[in-house]
Amino acid sequence: MKSYPKIAFYSLTVFLFVLTSSLFAAEALKAPLIDIPGWDAEPAMEMDMNMNGVKMSNATRSYEKGDNTIDAAIMVTSRQMGMASFQGMNMSQGGIKIESSEMDGFKIMHTHDSNENEGNVLVLLGETETNSAIFSLGYSGISSEESTSILKQYNLKQIQKATKALMK
Repeated sequence: MKSYPKIAFYSLTVFLFVLTSSLFAAEALKAPLIDIPGWDAEPAMEMDMNMNGVKMSNATRSYEKGDNTIDAAIMVTSRQMGMASFQGMNMSQGGIKIESSEMDGFKIMHTHDSNENEGNVLVLLGETETNSAIFSLGYSGISSEESTSILKQYNLKQIQKATKALMK
């Protein structure tokens, strides 16, 4: 009976360590979602999900300027979900343009629909054998060029660093 308090203490210590580690990881994902000059922003939010063995951690932040919107997200998910988006596709048809490129050493997939003046930029931040880390910048009401300019305001190296702890 004397060992029961020790077992309870060790169990509680492990539980608190795991809980605080995940809280700090979530904060690490939210921190790089910066303010964008001239845009109103909601506070960043985080979410962890585990569905049928597929785990995902993400942080998101929404921005508005008039009728224009931006949705930024940092995601750490299974590698298969990340790989499909960066297979080197380039095409243009009917006002829709999909471009694969590199920026500052990161693989980029930029989709823009000039008919609707909206699109999405995906940045592959890193991969392990089982996980991918991706930054997504979805937008509506701005040009492809302006979305690239906004993307450059984010510190992708800092975002990459924040995702590494979750990709083990």
